[in-house]
Amino acid sequence: MEIIAALDFDDINKAKELVKKVGSNIFYYKVGLELFVSSGPSIIDWLKSENKKVFLDLKFHDIPNTASRAVSAAANYGADIINIHTQGGKQMMQKCVEELQNECSRKNLAKPLLIGVTVLTSLDDNHLIEYSINDFSAAGYVLKLAGFAKECGLDGVVSSAKETKIIKENLGSDFITVTPGIRPAGADITDQKRVVTPKDALHLGSDYIVIGRPITAAKDPAYAAELILKEINE
Repeated sequence: MEIIAALDFDDINKAKELVKKVGSNIFYYKVGLELFVSSGPSIIDWLKSENKKVFLDLKFHDIPNTASRAVSAAANYGADIINIHTQGGKQMMQKCVEELQNECSRKNLAKPLLIGVTVLTSLDDNHLIEYSINDFSAAGYVLKLAGFAKECGLDGVVSSAKETKIIKENLGSDFITVTPGIRPAGADITDQKRVVTPKDALHLGSDYIVIGRPITAAKDPAYAAELILKEINE
């Protein structure tokens, strides 16, 4: 299981400072909307120059042509993981898979993993009720969306680690799960709802866990990362 540290900053210099403080403890970093909008692809270029891997978390969700062109453009940044929303529909997902493969073949690029966002970890069963999605629990709806993602050729999904086991059991152990909403034991869950600890995520079978504030807001980010690694490995 790989830890991805979330660079949830609005300033590229703050992001660079965090990466330097954490050092060799973390290899993978998430670049989301806030940082990408404020700094553009320069943060990806810098992370790659530091031999880090990048999860470009922009959650593309648009009509098929627009979304697929965005995914193709993102492949040129050298991101290692790109995500799209599964609720954009099968046609959108299939078009993104096709265009990504074509772009990487055409330009001899290393193909990034393409994963689908299912239900955000800030949402729970109450959200489904509010939106009249009455036939599913959060876990059931995540599995349904994950099934569509696999059918369309995506490499995996973003979901809570609480859904990892059911995804792996139904869609195969090689279908990748990237799981945000990770909080070390005793940490504040803030705006997250479907959360688990790093240790639990490991036992549930998550391939990647995304950790933000427990590392980025810590007084000593390197030490915080060390404690999380220790918790996982004990």
